[in-house]
Amino acid sequence: MQGAGEAGPGKRRWWLVALVAAWGVVLAGGVVWSVRNDPPTVAEQRDIGDALPLVERVTGAVLAAADGPDRTVELGALRFDRGCSLTPVRGGVEASRDVVVRVRDDQAAGVLESIAEGLPAGYGAGVRHNAASTRFALHADAGEFVGVDSEVADTSRAVTVTVSTGCRPLSEGVDYAPAPVVPPLGEVPDAFLDALSALQGERVYSGVEVACPDGRVARTFVADDVKGPADLGRALRDVTGGAVVVRADAGEWAYRVGEVSVVVTEGDGVARVAATISCR
Repeated sequence: MQGAGEAGPGKRRWWLVALVAAWGVVLAGGVVWSVRNDPPTVAEQRDIGDALPLVERVTGAVLAAADGPDRTVELGALRFDRGCSLTPVRGGVEASRDVVVRVRDDQAAGVLESIAEGLPAGYGAGVRHNAASTRFALHADAGEFVGVDSEVADTSRAVTVTVSTGCRPLSEGVDYAPAPVVPPLGEVPDAFLDALSALQGERVYSGVEVACPDGRVARTFVADDVKGPADLGRALRDVTGGAVVVRADAGEWAYRVGEVSVVVTEGDGVARVAATISCR
């Protein structure tokens, strides 16, 4: 028989449930407050503004390592992806830049190896492949959680090497939608203008740039929405006579005029012309 001062099993269970629920609320509130107010305490929480200067230096190193007389290089623009999450209640942003290398047939694996060898020793760059040696992957750690990655098949005609920050806290003062830069006409290489003229395109273009390891500046110039010719190879015939041709496909030509890489692509009647003055 239960005494008047004794709590029954049902009442004790009710108090236990209430206590656990209250403690859960306290913990959740503390986590939310900490996430929103505590300063970064580990390296991967360094904000995107802290990471961007390193991204630029690493991209310059990748471009310098990627260039060569038997391939073309193209520098991509800085991109921001705000779809990542640092925690369930805190969004983040990832920044990345690509260097795209067009190669001749059966050269993708060798070019990837040469890029790894050309990167600074401190990056610890290496290339791995599957058992059949049909797929190859490069990874390098540039420090401060900035990575360099690429993956290609042995039949790939282009090697895309990506420099990325991983997901970071947002930072004030960062332009997450930078407008294209329009370099002065005097800086545009003749090979770019010649390709535009061959396609009867207007001199409307934008550009991206990065500092090379030796302090010089590398630039890629791009003209989009150029009217595509009926026969791309025929249209470019007069400007590729003395060039080193890397790719000569129906919808893509990649060639070098001296140290300038030129890539012209066409599809659905629209052409794109890109020319890169690299770090060589």
